[in-house]
Amino acid sequence: MLKKIGFPLVILFSITGIILSYMYDQQQIAEIADEATSSIPVEETKPSEEIEDEPVVDETVSLGWLGSHIDNDPYLTQKVVFVGSSSFTSTESDYGWPNLVMEETAHAIDTTTIDYEVLTYSGETVSSSLIADTARDITAADPTVLIIESFSLNDNQYYLPFTEQESFDNLSLFLTHMESELPDTEIIVVPSNPFPNALHYLERKNVLDEQASTLPGTYVDHWGAWPTGEGLESVTQNLRPNDEGHEIWSKAFLEFFIDS
Repeated sequence: MLKKIGFPLVILFSITGIILSYMYDQQQIAEIADEATSSIPVEETKPSEEIEDEPVVDETVSLGWLGSHIDNDPYLTQKVVFVGSSSFTSTESDYGWPNLVMEETAHAIDTTTIDYEVLTYSGETVSSSLIADTARDITAADPTVLIIESFSLNDNQYYLPFTEQESFDNLSLFLTHMESELPDTEIIVVPSNPFPNALHYLERKNVLDEQASTLPGTYVDHWGAWPTGEGLESVTQNLRPNDEGHEIWSKAFLEFFIDS
């Protein structure tokens, strides 16, 4: 009888032990998992910041006169008009320094539309009828930038009786007239080219240099870039620049225009 009762009790205790052992093991596993999870550092997720694209700045433009001018209205189509005598055309070809300047400018500046036009007047002088002959053409071209030669070489060649001061006074009168006709246009004045063995012409240039600050616009003197003596003879023909002379003139002007 005792054997019949003891055997089931042994089985019951064995099953109970197995169940309690299993529950204990599960509890231990859970505690180990909790400890492992709590030991792992959690990084805080920061909201992504929007990064704005910075505008690309053309350093070539930002350093030159033209760059500063464009910065005032970068979306405006620029119209550059050159006005000069036959010195604006090479004695060896149909090309001149204005064309060279604008080709180089187009390579340096591709963010702004720039058109240009070259107006040449072979026999006109500021001491005679420059205003009557050219002002209408310039106004019609509607430039945002007007680059004009002093025409002092024509004054010297065709109208020597006019004094150096009279030449300057007439240039000032012409530029003042253009300033009133085109109040939003930037004016740049350049002297005519040098040539060998000049006498009265040098006196005209000296007066222009001394009083240029009183003229409307900006005066850009390129003479320092030209050679002297026999070197000057090799880059001019019949008082006007040849191809090499126009290269010199264009490079000197570009130093100012786009800081090339």
